Amino acid sequence: MMKRIGLAMLLSLAFLWPAPIGVAGQTNGWEQLDDISDEALQLAKNGRFVEAKEVLRYFSERFFALGAKERLKSADELRAVTVTHEQAVKAMTAPIPAEDKVAAITQFRLVVDAIHSTYQPLWTEMEPAVMGAFAAVEKAAQQGEQKAYAAALRQLLDRYTLIEPSVKIDVPPEIATKVDDDLEALQAAAFWQRGEGEQREQLADARHDLEALFAGVKKDEADPSLIWVMIFTGGVIVLTLTYVGWRKYKGEKEEKRARQPEE
Repeated sequence: MMKRIGLAMLLSLAFLWPAPIGVAGQTNGWEQLDDISDEALQLAKNGRFVEAKEVLRYFSERFFALGAKERLKSADELRAVTVTHEQAVKAMTAPIPAEDKVAAITQFRLVVDAIHSTYQPLWTEMEPAVMGAFAAVEKAAQQGEQKAYAAALRQLLDRYTLIEPSVKIDVPPEIATKVDDDLEALQAAAFWQRGEGEQREQLADARHDLEALFAGVKKDEADPSLIWVMIFTGGVIVLTLTYVGWRKYKGEKEEKRARQPEE
């Protein structure tokens, strides 16, 4: 009987852990591209822009060699990775400040990660920076400081621009469009022509939409690997409880048999 129980457990585990056919081959290419884009970013952050440019060119070669284009889900993804890659390549040797070079390659790096990631992509880590800049905008507006407002808004726009291409990949269009409209309204000269109540309402709407932008992605589907872990763990628990129940039943039955002669 014990052998049968053991065999049943093994067979059950086999069914609970099916091998996802073809998944490894599909993800491996993008894992390579993800690593290459990260290497380019690290080089740029260390001021090695010429080398970063060479790595970016290598990314392009691998992108086509691996057939990554055919694995993209939409034209938006292709446009995002193409445009940000071209901008990053040009920025590496352009006569611009080092921080602008790093920003360009960071934008590209975030896009590659957004395409490759299935849960909580890297760009969501920018939430504190974006919301911090927005808080400064709110404060300046409340105090009626137009110069401080303009400076804070410029910082907010810079930070949002960094993640915008990635946002358009991961976030539903209707949510991203709301944020675009909010930022446009905050930049308009008409903002300062409104009353304080209308300004507060506009800022409240913008805050709500920005928070929804990040919250929506964080509540996305769990990592598939975690799902398999949960299935496996759950299967073990069920089988363990089944086995414990069987042992208890067997023990009670044997105890009952032992008492029968006495009765």
